[in-house]
Amino acid sequence: MTSKISIAVGVLLSISLVAKAEDVESEFYRELAARSGVKMEQPAARGIFSSPPSDGLSLGDISPGCDPRRFEDSVIGKKISNKQYYSLAKKYFEKCGAELSAHGSKGLMGLLKFSYVNYPFLQNPLIKKVQLKIDGAIIPGILALKADPRPRPFVIVRCGVFCSADEGTSMKSFMMHLFDQSPFNVLLIANQTGEDYVTTNGKVSMGGWTEGYETLAVGKWLIEKSEYRDRISSLHMMGISLGGNGAVIGAAFNDKYYLDNGRKVFNSVTAICPVVTLRPTLDYLYGNGLVGVVFSEMTRKHFKNTRYAVKDVPELLTDDKIPWAARSMPAFIGTLGSAALNKRGVASTPDSFFKSNNFWNLKEEVKTPLMLWASKDDIVVNEKINTAVVASNSVYEKSDYVGAISVPYGTHCAFSTAYGDQASAALLRSFVLNNSPEFIDSYDTKQSQTWTFGFDKMSSSVQHLNQKWTFVANQKLVKVDFKLFLSKADNSCAVGPQKATSAVCFQTKTRWVSISALKDLGARVPKTDIEAQALSREFNTKVEFRVKTGPLNGTNKSDFFMTWRNHFE
Repeated sequence: MTSKISIAVGVLLSISLVAKAEDVESEFYRELAARSGVKMEQPAARGIFSSPPSDGLSLGDISPGCDPRRFEDSVIGKKISNKQYYSLAKKYFEKCGAELSAHGSKGLMGLLKFSYVNYPFLQNPLIKKVQLKIDGAIIPGILALKADPRPRPFVIVRCGVFCSADEGTSMKSFMMHLFDQSPFNVLLIANQTGEDYVTTNGKVSMGGWTEGYETLAVGKWLIEKSEYRDRISSLHMMGISLGGNGAVIGAAFNDKYYLDNGRKVFNSVTAICPVVTLRPTLDYLYGNGLVGVVFSEMTRKHFKNTRYAVKDVPELLTDDKIPWAARSMPAFIGTLGSAALNKRGVASTPDSFFKSNNFWNLKEEVKTPLMLWASKDDIVVNEKINTAVVASNSVYEKSDYVGAISVPYGTHCAFSTAYGDQASAALLRSFVLNNSPEFIDSYDTKQSQTWTFGFDKMSSSVQHLNQKWTFVANQKLVKVDFKLFLSKADNSCAVGPQKATSAVCFQTKTRWVSISALKDLGARVPKTDIEAQALSREFNTKVEFRVKTGPLNGTNKSDFFMTWRNHFE
């Protein structure tokens, strides 16, 4: 039986000047790394913006067979089921994960580098802060709209615990993947535990039960009432960490609460390093040695920083009520969450609060396409008690709709520092596209243009490794770097391009190309450094150099052409 979502009020409020909320996520990773003795060579010492901007490519020289583009080609436009998609995704990471992560950062170093992702995206002219007024709540968000107004897949992303709608660690990374490196419009929304959400609404809310329903209400409003409804071809939900709890529970709600026209609100749901069951996750987190101690300190600090605005349960946020012991924090959160629900007229106890935020309390099988993506080395949201349980469940291991992708590295959502931006974006992008039948055919219609900007002939001992686009603000030329492997430059080069370490084995040839000659590819002169970064990532994602027999990489050809997929602009 299905129901309709009722939305009392839906309003989009543009925000011009908003106080910057604290990025608790970055602070947590850096403090944890510092106490563990993990240090970065320079970016941490010089400041957050000294980390070079991402180019959107892989972390090393990837062999042609493991190029993330080959994974995308294997699934895009093939009209495969979600079950087939999950199988192909798992096989790709099983085959190529070691190569993709060979130059990546794992563990605490991965999280530390993740915290220094350099993308002040609010300087991108296509991205702005907004507030949504839905059912009496004001939801801080960040809206990213492509310049081309055509209808396209629209992705709503909810970030994790204590995350505000600002330039936080996860927000920066996934804005790159879903906006710069994908043909999507994007709305990032704050977690209900975020400082901006708490101080704006003056109430305590947490967990997937309330967030899942609220995100569903946001989706319904976008499709039915917002000024952007004509720019939506299909709607997709994503949730990160605690926001992933809202995603998995939201997927179940998506099967139950329909649009007024009888259709589901979301075509797909992606849960990234998700909390599947809240209480066991909190017990593991706060009991996990130094991780638990530092996160408990962050939690206490967050409650103290926001309690001045809390109107529903201020009596529970006094110094004597917030526990000092890390292992006491899960029970306190249960008491806090249930008390806040009671104040809003929802009968609740700590036990029922945790039960409602347990995915397994939902008895009906989820039949909305739902992908869970987690790392086995996650030190915050333990994969074994969350995503792995879904993967081994007797119902979901056979499901045509639900699939779990668990990879060895990428602790707590830092997949890009472990496997690279190119592969991380490809997985997220291709899952959304596989569930966007209205859009996929035009996206997958590749166009091509011959490279006419000169390239010297190469000997048989030289081969192409990769190509990189770099746009520069207010520059009418774009730089294209061709990285080559010289197999006979030295005896040490005989091990091949993926294992060679000597600089003598490699060479880079650079060409500068007029942007006006690339207008069919969507090239334009960027007005700012941030726009140039985003445009570089777009081209490094969508453009591939090829010869008649396949990819240019791995060959010594000097005659080649460029191909690209559509609608990134």
